[in-house]
Amino acid sequence: MQSAASPLPLQTVPSEFRFRSQAAPPKSPLQPATIEYSLLMLVLVNASQEVTPPSLTKALGISMPRLDFSADRLEARGLLRRDLDAADSESGRIHLTAKGRELVHKTEAVAASMDTGRPAPMSLAERALLSELLERMDERGPR
Repeated sequence: MQSAASPLPLQTVPSEFRFRSQAAPPKSPLQPATIEYSLLMLVLVNASQEVTPPSLTKALGISMPRLDFSADRLEARGLLRRDLDAADSESGRIHLTAKGRELVHKTEAVAASMDTGRPAPMSLAERALLSELLERMDERGPR
């Protein structure tokens, strides 16, 4: 079940949604692990094109077994559906279910509500000071 044209690379999501191996799973009633949320977001933002297991492993920087494990968990929760070739688990498409789209939208709403306490925009002088401090930190390297 392979398309004639090679699939386009997946559109990425903002870095705050990407998987980070050091990040702990979120402590939230919504409970998607970071990698699982990243997987859901990638499938959602790329719904207009073919989302395949190999394209997801490349976009997320994970192995096929790790993707299978995460997809199994999401599928068991009814959040995504895999239309895979029985002979080749790497071919086929991955889709969000209505429940999966609802979870992503709820999670986005929770994240948006966390931005309400954001400080006021910085003045030019404050931006210059912040830039200078960040440059100093970068020159010193990690501690």
